[in-house]
Amino acid sequence: MKRCFIVMIFLIVSVYCFSQQSIPGRIIGRIPDYNSTEPYQLKVGAFKSAQNAENAYYKLIIEGFNPVYEKYLDFTRVMITGISANQIPDFLKKVKQAGFNEVIIRKDITRNSISEKWEITTPGSAYSSFEFNQDFNYIAIKNAMAEPSENRVQFGEYTMPARDTINMNNLGILKIEAENDASVNLSFSPIDEPWAEINLSALKTERMPESAEIDLFCRTWKVVNCNNIDYIGEIIVFSNAGTYLFTKSNGESNILSQWRWYDDDNKEFEYSHDDWQHYGRVIIKELSINSLKFLDPGFYYFIPGYSSGDLNYNYECIPVK
Repeated sequence: MKRCFIVMIFLIVSVYCFSQQSIPGRIIGRIPDYNSTEPYQLKVGAFKSAQNAENAYYKLIIEGFNPVYEKYLDFTRVMITGISANQIPDFLKKVKQAGFNEVIIRKDITRNSISEKWEITTPGSAYSSFEFNQDFNYIAIKNAMAEPSENRVQFGEYTMPARDTINMNNLGILKIEAENDASVNLSFSPIDEPWAEINLSALKTERMPESAEIDLFCRTWKVVNCNNIDYIGEIIVFSNAGTYLFTKSNGESNILSQWRWYDDDNKEFEYSHDDWQHYGRVIIKELSINSLKFLDPGFYYFIPGYSSGDLNYNYECIPVK
């Protein structure tokens, strides 16, 4: 009897030790109650080295996570957000498998965001499209009936107090009434007529296939260095719907273009201001969590249709988020 009792204790201790070895050795914060309805996040590190942050980011991607990162002072935080409480135990095991032995568990207070482009199909609509990215920026395009003197491109920040409500600064409020994989029904209240509700139908623009490069590239960037000093301070937006937007340093919309990958390695991209009647090609020299550097060589004499823009502009950018 005594021997059986000792064996049972040994088995319990062994199981406990094994379970502890399968999750990170140091967990800051409390593992939530399994039935909690609140979302949580796991932070795997805050790195001063951009390379270390990228390494952590790619390790999580390899394990099948969809990690995010944010700048905080001189650090880059790498984390997994939007985790339900009942997923935490499994996520801890996978994080340990990815090589992280220390994590922080917190309630997820990450703001709602969306990555979509909607082409308005309602006849007579004042807008032809609305587009949103994960950096909380929107791009609204007025339709061709707008006054010629008007800037058809409106760019700004948005917030989502709820998953079905988008507040576009200086523009108005969009409410998502119904949606499926291909389309969405909206109501729009312009900022100058907040009592009005304009019903709109829209088609969702197809997004480019997801990849690590797309996640890094399709963001809002600020030009911090360029051999044309007039471009320093300007904002550049690349979207996974193929939008390429240049704004002036004060945020005023400037040039709206399209972009697409040129090569399978995603080291070069092409852009066009006029639906690919004329276009240019850009060489990406560096793409990371904290940096984008690219060269626009300008005119390619040997390829018909290529842009006749100025030659050899080098851009250095940092993420706005």
